[in-house]
Amino acid sequence: MGIKNIGRKIFLNILTIYRILIHNKLRFVLSVLGVVFGTFALIVMVSVSTGMKEKNKREIEKLGKNPIVIKSGKVFVFRKKSKNITTSTNLKLSQVKILKEQIPEIKRIIPAFNIDYPVRYKGKTIFTTIIGTTTDYLDYKNLIIKEGRFFTKEEEKVGAKVVVLGSKIAKKFFGNRDPLGKEILIFRVPCKVIGVLDNMGTDLAGTDQDILIYTPLKTAMRRLSNVDYINTIYIEVNNQKNIPIVKQKIKQLLRKLHHLKPTDKDDFTVLTPDELLFMQKKAMYIFTTLGYISASISFLIGGIGILSIMVLIVYERIEEIGIRRSVGAKKSDILLQFLIETVFISTVGGAIGVFLGYAISYIITNLFKIPFIVDYKLLIGTFLLSFFTGVLAGIYPAYKGATINIISALKR
Repeated sequence: MGIKNIGRKIFLNILTIYRILIHNKLRFVLSVLGVVFGTFALIVMVSVSTGMKEKNKREIEKLGKNPIVIKSGKVFVFRKKSKNITTSTNLKLSQVKILKEQIPEIKRIIPAFNIDYPVRYKGKTIFTTIIGTTTDYLDYKNLIIKEGRFFTKEEEKVGAKVVVLGSKIAKKFFGNRDPLGKEILIFRVPCKVIGVLDNMGTDLAGTDQDILIYTPLKTAMRRLSNVDYINTIYIEVNNQKNIPIVKQKIKQLLRKLHHLKPTDKDDFTVLTPDELLFMQKKAMYIFTTLGYISASISFLIGGIGILSIMVLIVYERIEEIGIRRSVGAKKSDILLQFLIETVFISTVGGAIGVFLGYAISYIITNLFKIPFIVDYKLLIGTFLLSFFTGVLAGIYPAYKGATINIISALKR
């Protein structure tokens, strides 16, 4: 019976609250708005931040597995894009072997020679990047073959004039026609198309992988450029925790191999995901901090708004409280009624804020091509925060209402 009585009291209180709030719509809206804005800000901030983190995670996977990238010359990274500001011809294939042998934390190492050349097919010319590399590059970069195949070790060994096209290049040259077996000209060198990649998008280094062309390393070095050096080395570290250690070892070893004096600057650049993500992480930190601050302020304002309005409501209903007390209502009944009112107001505000927050988050994430993720822990946590905002804001007015003197109340 006790539980039934409590349930009945809560139901009657909610019904009473509903009637009161319907007759005081403006007051109700004003008291709800603060919680709405707080919940809204929290949902949008966390949802967008989570989406950006997921996007970064996917982009890191596109860059490679536990990756480190060595570039010849000095490379400047800004807004996730890397640009060479100096060039060097000191990276050699022999050094790739030495790095692998002397740094045990390196699981896999892939040399590459990247060049920007005009590519032609039947009157169409596109200026793009050709990546000369090894067969391991396919797995390292998680590339997906849509049509045909990747080049083989035998083709790599002999420097076969074969290429694999990014999806956009294939579309621009061949449209809906089958590109396999066709020949394209890379700076006057005819190369046979043996494969086309699936859509891969932009990686963490800011490179659109769909406009690239892949060919065996020997083909790029000897047949296309006639050089004896490489300009990029892709490394897979055995454990993500070892990336900073490996980076330091690479720098020390390459400086030694390049005979650089202590006063000489590096003629190479070692890039890790943290460096490529630096600007984004900084922007995300500022965004997250401002989001938490705005959400906290909004919840505080919402709580103060509910508190002030409930104090006013208690003052207006002194006579009603006196009548209820005189006919047998206990202090706990009055206390419970006002607490339920404040919790109801804050929970309604929380529900509206959650709905608006996820709606706006969905629009933002789609607009900026960020994954939209619904975090159920955030959902529950936001409702609990709204609930406790109502409880904290309602304690004082509930106490004031419950301790009103019956005789003084009835004299009003």
